[in-house]
Amino acid sequence: MKNHLFLAALAFVLAAFFGCKNEPGKHSQAGLIPRGDTTKIDRFENEVKAYEAADQTQMPAKGGIVFVGSSSIRLWATVAQDFAPLPVIGRGIGGSTTPEINHYAKRLVHNYEPSVIVYYCGENDIAGDTPPQVAFQNFKKYIGETEKTLPNASVIFISAKPSPSRWHLWKNIQQFNTMVEQFASSRPGKLRYVDISKELLGTNGEPDPALFAEDKLHLNPSGYAKWTTVLKPVVTEAYNAKTLK
Repeated sequence: MKNHLFLAALAFVLAAFFGCKNEPGKHSQAGLIPRGDTTKIDRFENEVKAYEAADQTQMPAKGGIVFVGSSSIRLWATVAQDFAPLPVIGRGIGGSTTPEINHYAKRLVHNYEPSVIVYYCGENDIAGDTPPQVAFQNFKKYIGETEKTLPNASVIFISAKPSPSRWHLWKNIQQFNTMVEQFASSRPGKLRYVDISKELLGTNGEPDPALFAEDKLHLNPSGYAKWTTVLKPVVTEAYNAKTLK
């Protein structure tokens, strides 16, 4: 009898283990890390090393403007041209989440001692089932470390965008944006929230497909032009405030 019970219990455990192991699950989307999973926090090591290799060839001048964040920054191929003559450094990592940007903050941002940081991340967190409150707390951690390491720098937060492919997540994305906006209002001169959502919505109140790439997630050149129109005056003002004293 005992043997039968033992074998039955063993079969149950094995079934549960292999069933969980082989199940694709809701976190199988490429580029996303399940909430609380820190086992792959360094999965972008090669991308970061590529930036560092480029720095060995030509190190950007200190005191510039670092654009950091996920694929919306990584794919902004014309960012330096769009913000010329401002000294822009693009340091985006496609698919990254806030904990990963935090993990690489020193190497992606702090080493350049920027006067202004333009930040875009959090959208992938929400898409990976991270609650807005948790995504916000991770962003607060980023700001805390930034203010400690770069006390004279200011951060410009680009609101997480609406997109056709993630429109079903818009309520949670808005909640995350609202928390950052309220937080920014308590840190004048340190953190500024810039809402870009209106620029990406059509007359029907939904994301304008003409501003997005074929994947319906990332911006196309027209979408980046919208971003530039809104952001350039803000970034210019912040940079001048830090450098023209």
